[in-house]
Amino acid sequence: MTRVYYIFDKVSIITIIIGFILGIYLAFNHNSSNLWFDAIPFIIVIAAIMTLPPIFDLIHSVKKYGEKFSWAAIVEAYFLNVAMLVVCTAFGIVIGSFYIGNFITN
Repeated sequence: MTRVYYIFDKVSIITIIIGFILGIYLAFNHNSSNLWFDAIPFIIVIAAIMTLPPIFDLIHSVKKYGEKFSWAAIVEAYFLNVAMLVVCTAFGIVIGSFYIGNFITN
């Protein structure tokens, strides 16, 4: 197990919180029929930003401890960030929509 996963575990809670906040924000601006098209650029950028700490720690580990640089671990961390953000955003949209009462029952 590389240090990418160790750092990823530490910053994943921040990713989950950001996903819920993004979902609740989008729920209050629910008048758009292209809701997910509005959320996708934010999710891609936030996932890239949240993948930076594992990348920096991996570069530090390569220089200091001589570990092998693993592109697979970086790509996996990025896609896990995207998945966590999508799921948390969806939950935030549902919870926010029920709270403010603009949900569709059909």
